[in-house]
Amino acid sequence: MKKIVAAVLLSAVAGSAFAADQGIYVGATLGSGKPGLNSTAGMNKTSEFVYGGLVGYKFSRNLAAEASFTGVGKVTDLRGNTAKGDAFTLSAVGTLPVTSSFDLYGKLGFSSSKTTSASAAIGAGTTRTGLSYGIGGQYNVSNSVGVRFGWDSYPIATLNALGGKTNVNASVISAGVVVNF
Repeated sequence: MKKIVAAVLLSAVAGSAFAADQGIYVGATLGSGKPGLNSTAGMNKTSEFVYGGLVGYKFSRNLAAEASFTGVGKVTDLRGNTAKGDAFTLSAVGTLPVTSSFDLYGKLGFSSSKTTSASAAIGAGTTRTGLSYGIGGQYNVSNSVGVRFGWDSYPIATLNALGGKTNVNASVISAGVVVNF
């Protein structure tokens, strides 16, 4: 009987450690986005509260694939015209364990962003696909829960009144929670 109990306990501990290094994870983020858009009427506000979600798969402790959706911010010019952007991203995530509970990470991937605007002064909304990247840290509260802090850059664009595309980058600083399964 003691051998069976010991085997079950050992399996549970080994299974928990394995779950932390491989498998599916999901998360939610909150932060501040700065879309990098400009207006011919002058800018009043260029940063906005943003939120997002993510789902990923860890192949090992050091490599994962991640899909995410996030807002990248909103701008308001001096006339009250607004534009906002959102991005969907597929990334490879490299993780460098610093301690048993803290990791640094870097992300590199492709993002498709959509900008919407109600103002010709800021530019008409459009889409843009391009390279996205980010860096951050994650404190692992347990094998199944981590707290992330990061900075990400996303490609976005607007169309001017003549139909010309203006490409810019949006920066997002965020904090979030990740749950491993």
